[in-house]
Amino acid sequence: MLFAVPTSTSVGRRQRKVNLYVLSTLAFLISLGFGLIAPFLPFYAEFLGADAIAIGILLSSFMVTRALLATPFGNLSDRIGRKRIIGVGAVMYAFLAFFFTLPGDWVGLIFVRAFQGVASAMVWPVGEALLVDSVPGRQRGRAMGVYIFASNAGWVLGPLIGGLLLFMGQNVLGLDTLSSYRFPFYVLAILSLIAAGLFFATVEDVIKPDKRKKEDRSSRTKRKTVLDSRTSSELRILYLNALVNGFSMGILSFITILFMKDIINIEEYLIGIIIGLTGAIGMIANIPAGRQADRVGRKPVLLLGGYLARFSMLILPFVGLLPLRALGRANSLADPYLYGLVAISGVLAFRFFAFQISQPALRALQADIIPAAVRGRLIGMMQTMFNVGAIIGAPIGGAVYMAFGGQFFGIPPFVIPGEGVPFIISAILGFITLTLILLYVREPIKARKERISEK
Repeated sequence: MLFAVPTSTSVGRRQRKVNLYVLSTLAFLISLGFGLIAPFLPFYAEFLGADAIAIGILLSSFMVTRALLATPFGNLSDRIGRKRIIGVGAVMYAFLAFFFTLPGDWVGLIFVRAFQGVASAMVWPVGEALLVDSVPGRQRGRAMGVYIFASNAGWVLGPLIGGLLLFMGQNVLGLDTLSSYRFPFYVLAILSLIAAGLFFATVEDVIKPDKRKKEDRSSRTKRKTVLDSRTSSELRILYLNALVNGFSMGILSFITILFMKDIINIEEYLIGIIIGLTGAIGMIANIPAGRQADRVGRKPVLLLGGYLARFSMLILPFVGLLPLRALGRANSLADPYLYGLVAISGVLAFRFFAFQISQPALRALQADIIPAAVRGRLIGMMQTMFNVGAIIGAPIGGAVYMAFGGQFFGIPPFVIPGEGVPFIISAILGFITLTLILLYVREPIKARKERISEK
């Protein structure tokens, strides 16, 4: 049996399993929809008159509203229940997907994208809180592994399906350019409606809203003392880690693409294939890593994956610039372009795999530390910090890339191009926060005892 849950709660064991698998399905469908439109959303905006700055505003408007509202919606879910908030957000996704087809200029897209961030703030932090409500502490690693795997699968498959839909619209259905850009949004609307219908029909709050209100009234005067000083200190470190992870994601999401094109001269279509394939390799780690986090503890798995991922960021700037004689002139990879292509693919695959090892353990550790009474609010705060990091990381990464581009640093043969400096910054910040977790964040004793007794 993959998940066994106690029955001494407001919903039964079967319902808790349903919650886990339907929430994971919801995560898959929504991520699939987002990935589906990701490859051509900038081109759609450009067709409607957007320039590079406008496209940047369009992409960041989603993160801004999500960052602002993730914590308030999480807090609201602690008071009135999770289901209503998640369900409304899922329905909003469907309507907003349709609204993407209505604007006649790029400004309208920004408003729709911003409201999409509102829907995301309702679904993701609250959905994670409900998932944590639905599984016992000793099985949170496995549950998070399933949930993250489902979300990653959607992100990996989405761009492929989106490209096929765009091709179908242009070459099979004979749509004009504007209509072919809008065609995938109709599919996104349908996927979102399916996800919302499945959710409403099957998922239930683990703590019923009426019971939650009574608990809220009885504990309202205690809210300020729910978090003792040690828990508050550990959460501050985890908030910092979320901020740094978001900052790194903001940097790497497009700097990696620029680096592959500018330094290794990889063709644009191959970049998309490499990113997709290495991401798919990484997601293989989610479920086994979640199981290990339950078996040996959260921190060992989190730190192993985290340190390896940051180490790969230190290696990445050297790709393509190490002496080719190290491979041997007779080696078929002696061609600089082919060597760079293979090397960066390998490093990225290693990086994604290591990062995905760390994620189920990190999310389970956060859930272990956060008290149930404020779970929605504090999980929302984690996602707010991540989103804030992503918002500031993208422009800072771009500025650093431009400032140091064209320069070289180091002592031969260990020389890196200036375009690799953002990777070094990301790695150093990650090492710092991981070391803080190593030194100052302890796994809750109760969760550890639950895992030992389960053995």
